[in-house]
Amino acid sequence: MNQLIRIATKVSLFLGAVCLSSGLEARAEHAKVELTIESQGKQVTSFVDQTPPEIGKSPRPVLEVKAGEPIRVQWFFQNVYPNKTLKDVVMHFYVAKAEKVGQKEVPDTTGEVELETAFDMDFKPGAKAGARSRFVIDKPGVYMVRVESRQTQSDHEHFAAVDLIVK
Repeated sequence: MNQLIRIATKVSLFLGAVCLSSGLEARAEHAKVELTIESQGKQVTSFVDQTPPEIGKSPRPVLEVKAGEPIRVQWFFQNVYPNKTLKDVVMHFYVAKAEKVGQKEVPDTTGEVELETAFDMDFKPGAKAGARSRFVIDKPGVYMVRVESRQTQSDHEHFAAVDLIVK
């Protein structure tokens, strides 16, 4: 009887692994994104989300800081395709004024933007790029910190975002 239970368990684990790997292949994602923000010993990290919808599917982490405190940001984007180069990908990073925490719209980057950078590059399989920034926001309010890919020749894009409350 114990022998049958061990065999059934092994078969069950094997089938679970087959189903899991099949699901991963069917959903083959092209990117890994991570965004970390730290200020005065407090830190939050946001991991990859995707569009559509433009605001993504996961709730954003929230970090509260004092006006005038230094804020450090680090982010990276990685092509996780094993055999495909992503050509002419635009990486866009910004810190923009938002209306409220958890808002459903992406802030207008033609409005009040504290920091904005962008570059384009080809990402070979496994290639990774990112940036570190340090800045200060003197004006209290809510801000969205976001890094996003554009032009990946896919039906969706990837990003990571954090809501920043400056008091």
